[in-house]
Amino acid sequence: MNNDIKMYIGGEEVVSNKDFTIKEEMLTASSTILNNCYPKSWEDDKDYVNNFYFPKDYSKFALYRGETLLFAGVVKNSGNISLKPTEPKYCSLQILDYKTFLSESDTLDFVISNKTIAQAISMVVDAISGYGFILGNIDIEQADEVIGAYSTLNKTAYDVFQYLANISGSRWRARFIDDSTMAIDFYDPESLPRGIDIQYNQEFWEQNNIVDLKFNYGTRDYRNKQIILSDEVYGGIDYTEVLLSNGYSTSYITQNNIASVKSITVNGVEAEVITQSEKDLGVDAEFYYTPGKNVLESTNSYSAGTQIVITYTPLVKGRQIVYNDEEVARISTQTDTLGVIARYENRNDILSSDELESIAESYIKYKGKPEIILTLTTLNNDIYNVGEIVYFASPIADLIQDYMVKTKSTNYITVGGETNLFYTYELTSSFNSEKAINYFDNQRNKSQGNIAEGESITRNIDINNSAMIIWQNATITEISVDVDGDNVLNSVLNSPFID
Repeated sequence: MNNDIKMYIGGEEVVSNKDFTIKEEMLTASSTILNNCYPKSWEDDKDYVNNFYFPKDYSKFALYRGETLLFAGVVKNSGNISLKPTEPKYCSLQILDYKTFLSESDTLDFVISNKTIAQAISMVVDAISGYGFILGNIDIEQADEVIGAYSTLNKTAYDVFQYLANISGSRWRARFIDDSTMAIDFYDPESLPRGIDIQYNQEFWEQNNIVDLKFNYGTRDYRNKQIILSDEVYGGIDYTEVLLSNGYSTSYITQNNIASVKSITVNGVEAEVITQSEKDLGVDAEFYYTPGKNVLESTNSYSAGTQIVITYTPLVKGRQIVYNDEEVARISTQTDTLGVIARYENRNDILSSDELESIAESYIKYKGKPEIILTLTTLNNDIYNVGEIVYFASPIADLIQDYMVKTKSTNYITVGGETNLFYTYELTSSFNSEKAINYFDNQRNKSQGNIAEGESITRNIDINNSAMIIWQNATITEISVDVDGDNVLNSVLNSPFID
């Protein structure tokens, strides 16, 4: 093919006499190094020794093939120029795409409160619009769900986007619009755009200039029995215990930690009961307790032998096991052994056995089978974008499934005045695992944000406007200062002036 690749830095066309590669990855700023770069105008007089090329860092970079924008970004590092009088004054440059501003831009300083996920995304995009970011597509199921109070203080846009993606079980990306603009998209893994299916036949390879296709069958986290443990989950059956007063103590010990108290009676008469937190807020009751502890407190002491009956939901140790029977049978058949490969996890943030079981099922569904990575290389034919879903109609049954394009490397090689572009795509089969596995953590974070009940934050406020205040129908009375006294205003507030 002809060399129709054109590069511009600060609007000036430049060339680079070395091969270079741009690697694109989900949420990572793409980077490339241009070695021996100089303005194309130097080729008019061929005077590479007396001219110096030193573009300013953060100059705009654009890469065109014909009229199609392939890559845009900024010159992050500029220099590495030899100052020896007899050597050419070429420049080596590092180029980063605009996603670098998401993590390196000015930090944010506002509170997201009583907003939906979609509104929160919009707030963050508006805050960084000066960097060239605009709101793209929000295609997620939970876009209208309201999240807990969240402070962006001292966080970058990247940090907040990651948080919003985590709590909504979604993904996000920065997408090129033009050489100065990137759109922020949020989407569910199931709604990722689809690329062309990979067909394993000669016609597909020839039409798409396929150079190579490899697969890696990895069993790095391969389990078919998932065991989820918890030190404290709500018991399935309420406990009833009879506690006897010794005549002086106001504390009573229960057999198990208390999750919640259903009722308390004293010699058959029902008594009021509250939590320690409610007591601290000023609520009065005869009994109080702290969830998670096995202690019941009373505000009064009772005569010896008084019968106190408590009915409560206990916190007990939980254990849930889920099998992937199909995988157990497959391994058993192939190895002539039991075929069970177990994974254990202890969770202290889950309060019910149903939740423990759901998490175990999520692990089995998404981690109970091997991760497969496809590596596909094409010549002069860019067929996929990072983040697309691709189906592989493989001749090997275990490989027939959907994959996500995780990374994309574009390698520019110029030989004899002609440029060849090799595109290498890495596709993974486990792109949807985190959403389900982290579901319960995400639900908790969604409701709590990073500002818990009763907490507050200090915000940085810059006051840059002033105004004249005009009083209407006001009577002004001068307040004198006692000069012989203690320099205290003769006022209701009795406020001292302090030097």
